[in-house]
Amino acid sequence: MPRILKILVTLLIISALTFLLGWSSVFTVKKVEYMGIKDRLQISAVEKKVGNLVGAKLARIEPRQLTNTIETLSWIAHADVSRNWFSSSVTISVTPRLPIGAVGGRYIDSTGAIFDPLGPPTDVPQLNAPTPAIGLSAAKLFATLPQDFRKDIASMSARNSDDFTMTFGGQFQGLTLRFGNADEIDLKIKVFKALVALEENKKVSMIDVSAPHAPIVK
Repeated sequence: MPRILKILVTLLIISALTFLLGWSSVFTVKKVEYMGIKDRLQISAVEKKVGNLVGAKLARIEPRQLTNTIETLSWIAHADVSRNWFSSSVTISVTPRLPIGAVGGRYIDSTGAIFDPLGPPTDVPQLNAPTPAIGLSAAKLFATLPQDFRKDIASMSARNSDDFTMTFGGQFQGLTLRFGNADEIDLKIKVFKALVALEENKKVSMIDVSAPHAPIVK
């Protein structure tokens, strides 16, 4: 085959593939599948961000760009978008943030990220503070607490960024713990656990570990 003919055939094939992938209705999105979320509100929020993908050309779907767009939603920790040429579908995988506390009408996850609630309500401890800045400090402290200790906290309040108080539910129902500032967290928790384990402290209503080397029990 002459060289010029080979070039023409190659160009013809490239043009045909370009048309087939970019313009033909053969490779268009027939279906969008969601993984990781089932709540209708959450799915609708993602759909609103990415637009209607059904009918779009698969070749024009940019997975990385769509992923970045989806991850601008504060309640999403991670997203991934993939195309399937055989089924003409797009799969959107979403990992929602899991709330561990609520502050100022918003949620906080275990990484300390603050996000807007969306989907079914979650029963989590309320973090109360006089200003948003102090509320953020409370949220950061709460997120750093060990899960086995944090799980029994019903609410947490802050007078300022150096004075935090926790109210317990669960096995320590009704007990108030004055924690003080965010320093010496491990020592304060160790002192607290040692004090509540003492038989003579079974009926106490308040423990103060703000100065962990000189705790107060009332």
